[in-house]
Amino acid sequence: MKVWIDISNAPHAHFFKGIIRELEKRGYDLLVTTRDFDGLTGILDLLGIEYYVVGKHGGSTLEGKLIASVERQVKLTNLIIEEKPDLALYKHSVEAPRVAFGLGIPSIGFVDNETAVAQNKLMLPLTRRILYPEPIDKYDLMRCGADVNSLRPVRGFAELAHTYGFVPSKEPLKELGIREHDYIVMRPEPIKANYFNGDAEKSVLERVIPMLPDMPIVLFPRTESQRERFKHFDNVIMPEKPMDSLSLLYYASLMIGAGGTMNREAIALGTPTISTYPGKTLAVTRWMSELGLKFHSTDPLAVAKRAYEMLRANGKYRSYIRYTVSKLENPLEAILHEIETYEAYGTFEEVEGVVSP
Repeated sequence: MKVWIDISNAPHAHFFKGIIRELEKRGYDLLVTTRDFDGLTGILDLLGIEYYVVGKHGGSTLEGKLIASVERQVKLTNLIIEEKPDLALYKHSVEAPRVAFGLGIPSIGFVDNETAVAQNKLMLPLTRRILYPEPIDKYDLMRCGADVNSLRPVRGFAELAHTYGFVPSKEPLKELGIREHDYIVMRPEPIKANYFNGDAEKSVLERVIPMLPDMPIVLFPRTESQRERFKHFDNVIMPEKPMDSLSLLYYASLMIGAGGTMNREAIALGTPTISTYPGKTLAVTRWMSELGLKFHSTDPLAVAKRAYEMLRANGKYRSYIRYTVSKLENPLEAILHEIETYEAYGTFEEVEGVVSP
C-alpha cells in the first residue's frame, strides 16, 4: 500500500518522522510532500526524509494565503494523479484534504488546535478519519464540519510522537557555547498563523527576559522582524540555521514559549515549561495546566516568579512531568493502528470476524 504524507509546517516534520520510519520498516511505499516555509526543507534534510517540494506559504495576508493555497492544490493534484497513493495522511494541512477528497483517496488527519477555525473548516469536512487529543471538545470539531463518525480521540498530545527514536545529543550545546541544565529556551508568538490575533509588533517575552538576566537564553524567532526585536539582549542566543531543537529542549533548565509546539515538545521530554501564548488558550494547554504539566500566564512578573521557582526545584518538576507523560497515549501508535486497520479491512472500523491478511 502506498501512503502519501503531506508535511506543511516545520513541527509536522518531527510529528511524522517516527510514523515514516515505522511505515518504512513495515514495507509501505511512501510519498512525502512539503512546501517552502519556515526552514521546513532544512529540517527534513536534517532528519534524512526524502520529499517533493510542492508550493510555498502565502505569507500573512488573506490574499497571499489563498493564492498560494490554490496554486499548491493544482501542483499537488498533478503529482498525486501521477503517483496514485492509496491513502493520505496529514496534520492541519489545507491542500492535502481537498486533493485527496477530489481524487477519491481515503484520508487520515490529526488536529490539535480547535481555535484554528478557518483551517479546520477547510480540513475536517473532507477527512475520513480524524484523530485529536481527548481534551478537545468534539463539538468544536463538529462545528467546523467534522463527521462525528470520523472522530477518534487520543488520550495524549501530538508532540509525544516527536520523541520517537530520540537520543539526546550535546553537539548543539557545544555549537552554541552553553552547558546542560544551565540555560533557558524561548519561542515567541506565531505571528504569521491565521489563528493568531495578538499584537504582532511586540512579545511578552521582551518583558520577561530582563527579569532573567543570569542565564543564557536560546531563542528561536519565527521571522526576521522577531530576530531584530530580540538581538539587543546580551544573554539571548538565536541560532542562524536549523538545529537539533529537541536536544536543546531536553538539556534546558526551562522552556518559556508564546506558541504551542515547542512547549509541548519540552513537556514530552520532561522539561519544565511555562506558556505565555496571548490568545485563546487551547484545550490541550488547559488540560496540561490542570495536570500540573505546565504553567500559563501572560503577566511577565508572574512568569518570572514561576521561572525562578521551577529553576530552584528543577528535579522535582522533571520527575513529575516524566511520570505523568509516561501514562499517556502516543498518537504515533494510534495513527499506525488506523493505517493497518484500513489496509486490513478497507475501512477505519475493525470488523468482527474478519482476520487481517
